[in-house]
Amino acid sequence: MKKKRTKWIVVGIVLILVAVAGSSLINNRGTIYAQETARNGSITTYYNFSGALEVNQSVTLTAAASDTVAEVYVQANTLVAKNARLMRMSDGTVYKADIGGEVTSINVMAGSVVTAGDVLLEVMDLSSMKVTFKVDEYDVSAVTLGKMAEITLDGSGTTIEGAVTSINKRATQSGDLSYYTATVDLTDYELPADAMPGMQVTAKLLNKQVDNAVLLPMDAISFTSQNSPYVLMQDGKDVKRVDIRVGINDGDMVEITAGLANGDTVLYTPTATKSFQMGMGGARNYAQ
Repeated sequence: MKKKRTKWIVVGIVLILVAVAGSSLINNRGTIYAQETARNGSITTYYNFSGALEVNQSVTLTAAASDTVAEVYVQANTLVAKNARLMRMSDGTVYKADIGGEVTSINVMAGSVVTAGDVLLEVMDLSSMKVTFKVDEYDVSAVTLGKMAEITLDGSGTTIEGAVTSINKRATQSGDLSYYTATVDLTDYELPADAMPGMQVTAKLLNKQVDNAVLLPMDAISFTSQNSPYVLMQDGKDVKRVDIRVGINDGDMVEITAGLANGDTVLYTPTATKSFQMGMGGARNYAQ
């Protein structure tokens, strides 16, 4: 029984080696190519900007003079109405809420001694929020009022869609670039429960879109030393170079504006990882 089992193991190994040799993944007679076919489709590119979620209204209450806190009428993380009493000082001064919202922080308690300018507490209106993001001088012309933006909360991946409502034309400098601040007001939007002020966001805005374009994966395109794009195509038993012109790309697919038509098949040399992923029979061998 052991001899028969060993015999079948040897036969299995031989069959595997024959299959691999016949797949053209290993072939010493010429260059190994993978194939891709140009197809008609749509391609879209986007701008991505970094920003933050902010409240439209917040009030930071500061002490008007040196004094002692006599009484605090509110607690942190509770809602207060506009003009609600917040705290009373020992000299009789009563501080009230300028806006309705949530008391997000309290820095003092009854008996605390404060000086002029000390922060006492903060109230935020969490029902009215916005997103602000910076746009550099090269891309600012593409960000226009009313343009839709897909806002993604970086931490949770939650997305919100809203229109650009303002662009601050007073630039801020960072290195050699000028940046402008764009805003998406989310006051009338129902925000997800995990949306909180200060969260980092990514704002995604449409850049370019082409429909009914001839598309090809980026892996299938090569470039000359002058950075001119070309593809390889079968010409009888040979392989020839075909110059092409390219348009936009989304990091995966490329728009071919000249040199190829829908249905054309091109050849390219796959990476080692690509060859492995294609599996048995996924490549072709052509003599050069």
